[in-house]
Amino acid sequence: MAYDLRYDTEVRPHMGANQISRRALLCIAQARARYADYATGRDCRPSNERLAADTGYDLRTIQRANTVLRLLGVATEVLRGRQRTRVERFASWRVGDRARGWASVWALHDHRLLNRVIHTMHRVLSPHLRSGPVRDSHVRQDVVTTATRRRTGAGEHGAKRRASPDPGGLTLAKAWRADPHAPPWCRRHSPTAWATVLAGPARYGWTPRDVNQLITDWLGVGHWIPDAPHKPIGLLGAIVAWHGTDCLDQRPAAADIARETAEFTEARARLAAQSTARSEAAQAHAIGRAALGGAGHAWAARECARLAQNAARRRSAAAAAEAAALDAAIRRARSNGGRRFFG
Repeated sequence: MAYDLRYDTEVRPHMGANQISRRALLCIAQARARYADYATGRDCRPSNERLAADTGYDLRTIQRANTVLRLLGVATEVLRGRQRTRVERFASWRVGDRARGWASVWALHDHRLLNRVIHTMHRVLSPHLRSGPVRDSHVRQDVVTTATRRRTGAGEHGAKRRASPDPGGLTLAKAWRADPHAPPWCRRHSPTAWATVLAGPARYGWTPRDVNQLITDWLGVGHWIPDAPHKPIGLLGAIVAWHGTDCLDQRPAAADIARETAEFTEARARLAAQSTARSEAAQAHAIGRAALGGAGHAWAARECARLAQNAARRRSAAAAAEAAALDAAIRRARSNGGRRFFG
């Protein structure tokens, strides 16, 4: 169906002269699907040579089919193939693998728009129970098969009113549908439809984050969820049942929330300690600046100035005495030298 709907519009313009028929594409896709995981469609890693041997088509046709599957949106090349290095070839040779390269790893899946079209066509084309091919005889209108007619309306035996949804489940459903991390298929049903399956978790204080974490845990143990589940409510009910209806007090995201709360509390305490340290430092700085104009500081400044003056005075006196002694020595030397010259 993807070939019929989207090949002419989204594939043919990109392929140019390298077109492929519907029959060849289906044959190669079926051969590739045999190597994929049956539950998830992942880990599909046959080489092009293997597909060519299985289908009878040449390598170029296999390559064109890979391109078409990718353009149709039904296959994703998760890891591209490449030639092995020398060390990898020796390691492969030791285990008996004679290939020279690694094959690409593919994941086979449905196309989102195609799923929507298929579900719409199923709803439109499904025949009525009394007008399909199963009906083999005409039902006579004059034959009455009901002996007594059940009373309808507001009487004692009339139709019962629909029970109101669980308030807690309804609140949780509204919050979950509005959560940006919730899966897209949760918005296919109204909060009233989700209220029943979420009533149990809501009684134990679950949040949208708990529901999302439960779905993540379900996927983490090897289960698979399609992009557009056929019955989302039943799927979520199965996931809740897998968690355990008697273990609903164990919230899936409780550990992460507790860890984040502890980290947030620690960060707040660290910021408070830093703020206190800054306040104490600023207060000490202000006290120091205020002490500069105090009596003690003024006395210390005067005393330092007096000591500096005394030291300068002593240095001046010592320098003057040294200069006087030097002058006297020079005069004596001159007088002694003159007497020797004239004597």
